[in-house]
Amino acid sequence: MPDSAGSAEYAELHCWSNFSFLEGASHPEDLVAAGLQLGLRGIALTDRDGLYGAVRFAKAAVPAPHFAALCGAELTLESAESQPLKPSRPARPAKEVPTDTPRLVLIAADKTGYGNLANLISIAQLRGRKRDARLRLDDLDGRTDGLIALSGGRNGLVEKALLRRDGAVAVALGARLRDLFPGRFYLELQHHLRPEDPALIRALVRLAMQLDVPYVATNGVAYASRDDGKLCDVLTCVKYGTPLQNAGTLLRPNHEHDLKSPARMARLFAEFPLALRNTLAIVERCPFRLERLHGEFPLYPIPENEASPQSYLRTLVYEGARTRFAQPLEAKVERQLEYELGIIARMDLAGYFLVVWDIANAAARLDVLAQGRGSAANSAVCYALGITAVDPIKAGLLFERFLSEERGEVPDIDIDFAHQDREKVIQYVYERYGREHAAMAAEVITYRTRSAIRDVGKALGLTLGQVDQIVREYDARESLAGAVGAPHAEEKPLPPSIAKRRDLDAGSNVLHSRADDLPASGGIRALTPGFHDADFGADPDAQIRGPVGGALGALLLKICRRIDGFPRHMGIHSGGMVITRSPLVEVAPVEWASMRDRTIVQWDKDDLADLGLIKIDLLGLGMLALLRDAFALYRRRYPQRVPLSLNDIPPDDRETYEMLQRADSIGVFQVESRAQMSMLPRLKPACFYDIVMQVAIIRPGPIQGDMIHPFLRRRNGQEPITYPHPKLKPILERTLGVPLFQEQGMRMAMEAAGFSAGEADRLRRAMGHKRSRERMAELYPRLVEGMVHNGIPREAADKLYHMLEGFADYGFPESHAASFALLAYASAYVKCHEPAIFCAAILNVQPMGFYSTEVLVNDARRHGVVVKPIVVNESEWWSFVDQDGALRLGFHLVRGMGEVQRDRLERTLAYGEDRSAPHEFSDLVDFARRTGLERDALENLAAAGAFAPWHPTRREAMWALRGLDEREARGELGRAMEIENEPPAALRALTPAEQTTLDIAATGVSDVQPIAHLRPLLDAQNVLAAGRLPSMPKNLVCKVGGLVITRQRPGTAKGFVFLTLEDETGLVNVIVRPDVYERNRRTIRGSHCLIVEGVLQKEQGCIDLIMKRCWELDEQGAAAKVRARNFH
Repeated sequence: MPDSAGSAEYAELHCWSNFSFLEGASHPEDLVAAGLQLGLRGIALTDRDGLYGAVRFAKAAVPAPHFAALCGAELTLESAESQPLKPSRPARPAKEVPTDTPRLVLIAADKTGYGNLANLISIAQLRGRKRDARLRLDDLDGRTDGLIALSGGRNGLVEKALLRRDGAVAVALGARLRDLFPGRFYLELQHHLRPEDPALIRALVRLAMQLDVPYVATNGVAYASRDDGKLCDVLTCVKYGTPLQNAGTLLRPNHEHDLKSPARMARLFAEFPLALRNTLAIVERCPFRLERLHGEFPLYPIPENEASPQSYLRTLVYEGARTRFAQPLEAKVERQLEYELGIIARMDLAGYFLVVWDIANAAARLDVLAQGRGSAANSAVCYALGITAVDPIKAGLLFERFLSEERGEVPDIDIDFAHQDREKVIQYVYERYGREHAAMAAEVITYRTRSAIRDVGKALGLTLGQVDQIVREYDARESLAGAVGAPHAEEKPLPPSIAKRRDLDAGSNVLHSRADDLPASGGIRALTPGFHDADFGADPDAQIRGPVGGALGALLLKICRRIDGFPRHMGIHSGGMVITRSPLVEVAPVEWASMRDRTIVQWDKDDLADLGLIKIDLLGLGMLALLRDAFALYRRRYPQRVPLSLNDIPPDDRETYEMLQRADSIGVFQVESRAQMSMLPRLKPACFYDIVMQVAIIRPGPIQGDMIHPFLRRRNGQEPITYPHPKLKPILERTLGVPLFQEQGMRMAMEAAGFSAGEADRLRRAMGHKRSRERMAELYPRLVEGMVHNGIPREAADKLYHMLEGFADYGFPESHAASFALLAYASAYVKCHEPAIFCAAILNVQPMGFYSTEVLVNDARRHGVVVKPIVVNESEWWSFVDQDGALRLGFHLVRGMGEVQRDRLERTLAYGEDRSAPHEFSDLVDFARRTGLERDALENLAAAGAFAPWHPTRREAMWALRGLDEREARGELGRAMEIENEPPAALRALTPAEQTTLDIAATGVSDVQPIAHLRPLLDAQNVLAAGRLPSMPKNLVCKVGGLVITRQRPGTAKGFVFLTLEDETGLVNVIVRPDVYERNRRTIRGSHCLIVEGVLQKEQGCIDLIMKRCWELDEQGAAAKVRARNFH
């Protein structure tokens, strides 16, 4: 008798999450929650060709020890008919191509099986191009121990043979898999209510008896709930780039691939109850749990005369201390070094520190500018090893913020490198430790508002133009959950031209501006077949009330809300590198990255941290590249002087601090944003620690915690400096009684409540957690009782607790701020004393920071820098400072000039054809012949004025190129020849405004700031120049006009928007209140030039205009369109 459905037990062993990338429609965590609710004994997550979601899945199941979270994957097999893929990494096609490739499901039974699974996934991924993994059956030889294999369901090798009625092939394939997985191969039965399913199930059962192998029931799950089936259809259309109305057989015929209860599965397999019991048997055979996996860091080779890695580390630390700290070593320095070395020894981390030291040391040998940052700056050992640049003892930083025995975790050490040179260091790590032991961490690229609208819009049949119009209506920072369909949230209307209402009952379509865009009849049902049962929270065939226009528009936004946060694809982490002692492919699956010569593990930084796998962050930082270039330009400009370096910059330069106090900080690291520039005149930094506070205070935390204003009032003598308790004065004295840094919160707990360093670190983690208030509440008894025990009255203890609770929302790491402050001061010093060098360097590392090339060059001119244009025989590829001290712009600024053009130019700029001596170009024909540049590049150079020595105007140069075409047609460019002096054609000269427009279009830089051409027009409208605002009275209602160079809408600004306008005399900060922004949204977001009317606000040296209204400045063809940089 078959088991009754009511008493059935079952575990789902074939399940995709949304980490199968557009093939599954549920988060791994949701599958665990649904499995627990349905009473399943367990789930095997078997995503396509990877373990991308496995860590999240395993972590979600930890609180339910009775629930088995098995680790597996569904691997794509290379079919016998397909051509073998070459062992290289060609580029991925622009669009996925549907394939009918066979699959095989593998589940890790033990640690050996897991290592084999990770290895097989890596083999499949590295064989072909990215996202086209293929495994061969031959790859399984010798790699199947510890693995359970399922035949794959309808897409399995055996099943496909049976479906095409090829029984002999099915038997042969089944026998081969049985032999590859002795005693561990199962034929997979699935019943999705398709007409052919019962016959296929019976055929598989007969084959199982013939081969003497077991069979098992699975449901090939693609989503947690049946309600998600239509969402899965949409994702399928996104994956294959086809609209729903054309999807056809790409979609499954029904929505039976949901996670089913044991009772439902028992009814489906009532004839074969053993199929369900075998799921439980497999669970019993698979004790392996991914959360127990831990990788080991590589052993660093030590010299023969050293007894251990720890002794070698001690030697290196004290060697470094002799140069990094004052000699002889102070007692407190030696105590701190010994304290840290003791903790490192007890935690067995010497090898880790040696590897990080090796990487930092290699950067120095490779002449790559580098600096450690983050919590590592709290460590005297890291400072002595040359990994970090901040003296933590002098700065009073807290080591336990970096490393704690009680925490028992490997610390994070982040190292910044000049971004253009970082690849040298990454390749060094690959070579030093072996590609089989090193790879980059991944980054999960998830859907956000704009990407979701684009992909879903195409799947619903909208044109690219229509999708673009919808996207423009949404700010990049707006979350779908908040902007679309959230409870009580006002939904944004679609653009009126798209959201046209037509007669639904007549069968015409909504959301389309032309009737012939869509089928002649059928309405939304024709576009979205089957989507008519309020599947996404709205009936797409009903008229939507409110501002959202059109049912299809409502459906689009509802689906986008559903996939907000879904993984879209895997990217590469900005710098995280994983290094392991065992071959990495046995610890984590590895695949190609999109970047050349890069491989990545299939997990992001959070997954790696959850498993205890060690990651070193090798990060690219544009400011280090700028400083590296600036130091090189300084050596070139002043060959007789002592070279400039980070260590040679004087720490207390008065002129540098005065420049910062004036908010003259365009291009300066960390203090160039509009918010930082408004803070500089108020805080008036006069020493290094002031810059540390300046860097930290303009962060979401202090703003949300309302700590900025009390701090400034105290600093300016407008409020007395007080402390919550006398014991805390030493901790809060430098920040005037206002806690700004996480380290201060830790010290407050240690001093007031008697917390140990480890307890204080747990407090710091609680403060940084997204549920910080709840975590803090758990620590309330320990904190308050500890304070009372230390003699603090309970009332004062409660007050202190509430201060820490509020502080939990905004604490910022002091070590991080100190590391960045070093670079902020260094960049300010270079800008202050060598503005031409600073500008050349920042141009050479663009894009970086807040400002465009035009703004940076205009700022340099305001500092007295002479800017010389791009000219053949004078310019080089990169911008530089010439012998006169002027900034000479480089060819790199010319639009359309890339690496190919750079190579050709640099081969011929410095040397003649025999590469023996410098050799100038004689004319345009000579330049074209020797460089071999294509016509487009020559036109771009002509538009940039690069041929001015031979052709004074752009039009003459373009005319000369026409003659060049004729010579080329006659084959005359390949040999030296006499050049006829053709009379120049009578060409109308460009107007000054046209000249500016062409300059910016060609290079991003002009001789004249564009607004200068409009000054007579602006004067006639009483529009003030930016340079006049300092002399205007406070609260004056006035108008200003200029190019919009930045737009900012920070999440902490309560809906306020901040604009920066530039005219020919300077910058204007504009503050836009939320209601004013909503009234002027399209003008603000879409206009390159604005006139703004508002109220002039002046406070502590800051000048802002509070917008009342704005309108687009009529450019009249005069002001070129300089693209603003938008930040959210």
